[in-house]
Amino acid sequence: MGLASIVVIAITYAVGWRPFLGPRSRSLTARKFEASPERLARGRYLANGVTGSMHCHSEHDWKALGGPSIEAKLGAGQVFPESDLAGVVTAPNLTPDPEMGAGSWSDDQLARAVCEGIGHDESTWFPLMPYEQYRAMFDEDLASSRRLYTTATPIRSSLPKTELIFPVKYLVRNAPQRLTAPELPPDLSSPVKRGEYLARMAGCATCHTPQQRGQPNAAIGFAGGFPFNGPLPTVTSANITPDPSGIPYYHENLFLEVMRTGKLRARSARLCRSSPIEI
Repeated sequence: MGLASIVVIAITYAVGWRPFLGPRSRSLTARKFEASPERLARGRYLANGVTGSMHCHSEHDWKALGGPSIEAKLGAGQVFPESDLAGVVTAPNLTPDPEMGAGSWSDDQLARAVCEGIGHDESTWFPLMPYEQYRAMFDEDLASSRRLYTTATPIRSSLPKTELIFPVKYLVRNAPQRLTAPELPPDLSSPVKRGEYLARMAGCATCHTPQQRGQPNAAIGFAGGFPFNGPLPTVTSANITPDPSGIPYYHENLFLEVMRTGKLRARSARLCRSSPIEI
């Protein structure tokens, strides 16, 4: 077997050909999400209380307790301050500014970016943006999120583009997956099913699951141990399973209290996002 054949086989089984061919990207459509007061209200709830998109796409006052979002910069994007990322990772400006924001994006461009990881400019979004989770986002929730962004105050905010280090800038092209059919309504027939959908949209498992080689260890999902290294003191996510080392003593009211206040009785739970979540 020649050297060329060995190289081809090694690439095929090690990283695949996407880093060289480019990400999986579908053609854009002309679909349109109609506006309504109900969608705007739902979008506001999702962005602030579930998906945390306003938290990720806003600058923060890291000198204040908890690093709250700066009101004048809501939705205008930020450069992520975590010290262990693979280069410069920027959450883009989602306000409707036509030049520096998402004002010129079509509805399907935003939908493709959120759920498939392909930007309006055909770039591959770094999976810190949890589009792998948002693939399951119900189309009505996607439309509601879009309405919030289009009605936000336009903000001109110049940010550097995401620039990943080698070889991550190429390997990340493996992450996007095409969506070719509408996402059907989730099964919300029981509290567990509803919780499963909300937890996925909120990325709870992503933050509360330890990783191995950059991938969540699904065998110990929600067991905590994921470190956050940034401008605030380093914290590690908690075990939120019912194991004795987790939160078996949480009754429903205590869980709601922690989620809505960021405090566990007299001490802080060190939550980065303290917006109330409607259960």
